[in-house]
Amino acid sequence: MNDWWNTMPVFEKVFWFMAIPFSVVFIVQTIATFAGLGDNMDDADGFDNNEFDTLEGTFRLFTVKNFIIFFTVFGWSGITLYNSGANQFVTVLVSALIGIIVMLVIAGLFYFITRLAESGNIDIKQAVGSTGQVYIPIPANQKGKGKIHVTFKGSFLEADAVTKGKALQTGESVKIVETTANNIFIVEKI
Repeated sequence: MNDWWNTMPVFEKVFWFMAIPFSVVFIVQTIATFAGLGDNMDDADGFDNNEFDTLEGTFRLFTVKNFIIFFTVFGWSGITLYNSGANQFVTVLVSALIGIIVMLVIAGLFYFITRLAESGNIDIKQAVGSTGQVYIPIPANQKGKGKIHVTFKGSFLEADAVTKGKALQTGESVKIVETTANNIFIVEKI
């Protein structure tokens, strides 16, 4: 193995010096990500990412993960191209292009994956104006609570409700007119 390394041109050694360490870091980073430890690895890029990210799931190209991916791909593609007979200029140019393309693809995948995440939180105030059905009868004049079923924002919800008017019976259609501080709907018959 010593003869193999000593007979290798310096140009190729540079690619090996990039490929091996960045591959090891990439493997460790991948294992850490799958183990749930990789969320904070991009904070090492030296920037306060919250300063630049106004929306969750923004497209971030210049991160530690992306640089590791770039140099891993750059190193291995440089070794492959140089050993296949490409000259030095073509090797560097094509390796850089392949590294950039892979880095963009991976960054794009992470961008779209983070855009799929939803918080699952429902803002009750957004239900005002929605219609539903009485599930448990609602006493008249806010003298007690009943329950309604309502669908809004793609979520089915069973919620407490009161009415300012006459009592509402099971199955009647109602419209949500406002909400209280306790997240109770005030409804009226449609």
